[in-house]
Amino acid sequence: MLKATFPLLTLLLCQAGKTESQQGVTINNVHIKSDPEYSENVEEGSTIILTCSADITIPPGLPSQISYLFYKGENEDILLENDTSHTRYTIESARASHSGYYHCVVAAGSKREKSQPTFVTIKGKLQSPVLTIHPMEVTIGNSTELRCETSGENSPFTFIFYKYKNEQQIRLGEIKDTKITIATYPLKVAENTEKVYSCKVQGTNMDSTSNSSKKVQITVQDPFSDPEFTIEPSNEIFEGDKLTMTCIVQLISSNPGVQPQLTIVKGVTPINTNAISDFAVEVSKTATANDTGEYKCNAKWNDALKSMKRQVIVTVPVSKPTLKSTPTDGNVVKYGNVSLTCAVSKGSCPITYKFYKEISGVPLHQRTLNSTEAVHYIISVNNEHSGMYSCEASNSANQRTQTKKSQNVTITVKVPVSNPTIKLNSLKVIYEPGERITLHCHSTNGTTPITYSLFLNKRFICSVTGFNTEPATFNVLINETKDGGEFKCKAENEIPNSYKYSEGISFTVKGLNRADSDTLIQEEEADSDRDHEGDYTNIMTSKGNGADSESDCEGDYTNVTSKGKAANADVNFSSDENNEVLYMQLDPSALQNDNVPQPQERTIYALITLNELRRGAPEKSES
Repeated sequence: MLKATFPLLTLLLCQAGKTESQQGVTINNVHIKSDPEYSENVEEGSTIILTCSADITIPPGLPSQISYLFYKGENEDILLENDTSHTRYTIESARASHSGYYHCVVAAGSKREKSQPTFVTIKGKLQSPVLTIHPMEVTIGNSTELRCETSGENSPFTFIFYKYKNEQQIRLGEIKDTKITIATYPLKVAENTEKVYSCKVQGTNMDSTSNSSKKVQITVQDPFSDPEFTIEPSNEIFEGDKLTMTCIVQLISSNPGVQPQLTIVKGVTPINTNAISDFAVEVSKTATANDTGEYKCNAKWNDALKSMKRQVIVTVPVSKPTLKSTPTDGNVVKYGNVSLTCAVSKGSCPITYKFYKEISGVPLHQRTLNSTEAVHYIISVNNEHSGMYSCEASNSANQRTQTKKSQNVTITVKVPVSNPTIKLNSLKVIYEPGERITLHCHSTNGTTPITYSLFLNKRFICSVTGFNTEPATFNVLINETKDGGEFKCKAENEIPNSYKYSEGISFTVKGLNRADSDTLIQEEEADSDRDHEGDYTNIMTSKGNGADSESDCEGDYTNVTSKGKAANADVNFSSDENNEVLYMQLDPSALQNDNVPQPQERTIYALITLNELRRGAPEKSES
């Protein structure tokens, strides 16, 4: 049966159709045909007859011997018959392996002409090949050879080799278009190499493929045993112990050339080892924290590689912990929050942390963590939280619990002052000029030292600092023209912006008539609406020892100079209570005579009302 001619054969066909002569011999129109003809599939077992024909002219007197050569394949791959006397070639009991291209060649004298090829397809499968393996017993790292053979078939074949894994057939490799009936495939044997193999044969026609050969199983020998990897001490390793790691293999193969290479690796880094025999190496060192990690013992020869893993954990005792507080200075305002952090620089986890207050044997807080620090929070602190704190860190090392204690940290709870109270030492509300008023200012709560400041008509007079909780006492000298109005007390301590003011106490000075007293108070109140901040400069406080809670407000401040700020500034009560003296230093006689010198031996404080200045010269104040 003929099949479509390949384009590559067109040139050959044209050459075969030419009429050429050499020594008078002419060969034209060489053809090959099959019987049965034009059948796409010939039944297996049928007889196929191939016939070769040509137009041949031989001049008289020349030799008349003509040869007919039959080939399988497109390029004279396999010579089927070399009988020069027959123009036919018969295939008896055709099998699938007979499928493929056929062509013939006609030769006369030195002249040869080739026919166009024809394709024959025979139904059925190719005969199953036979697989053999040499050697059947293979040492890991060596090679063997797979040999697939199909006997009695005369066709170019493709040999396909298979391996089996978990009963699943997996393509291993192939050898294509061989002109022989035997193909070999080399196999390198490794530890994970499969043990079972087979092969198939495929003809020129892709549809003509044989069944698989019988499965053949190889025996793989280990050249050496799995490594023995030992760690000593085996149970627990502590920092400072002698750490010994040993890697050993046993030779299994009878091949004397097997010499495995042994290495001990941490992660991916080889470690220097000492050979203790031909099949054993060792590492010996003093254990440190850095020796913790995963180790492998590798044994390698050719492509054979075997490994054994071990985990090494070196236990490290905890270092002395450090305790830190937040805020860092240990000072915290009442109802604020404090955090205490206990940290170690080294130590194997888990680590147990305990927090203590003072010398109590009962921990405030205890946690066991896989961390080098722990935090204890104290929320909304009060006075009871003031004191010394410490912490302990412990873990299991050197076969016993290791405990280390931190330094002490002092926490001080700062209490803002409470609203102070102000009291007069008597029940009087009207005083004589030259008389002294004694006032007591007291804040019942607050961290000492507490500074108490006295104000008259919202103007600062003097202050006193006490280092205990006793009331502060102020002695104020009454002057005919300057005193009268309302006293207030201010209490504050070192906590920023935590000052408090008392309620006011009013009083009157004899010698001021009711109208003048009212005018004084009104003008003082009007004047208190000014922003007095910055009205006076060059203010220096009289130095004291600061340990007395009683103050004589006379002469506490000197060197007061007026800046003459406008009197109609806006009121800001809090901003002008800044411990600055807001009184003018005046000599009444200087209002009448500028040439009269000021007295030098004593500073006189006076409060002059505008109404008195309008009525006449002010009276001299008592010195």
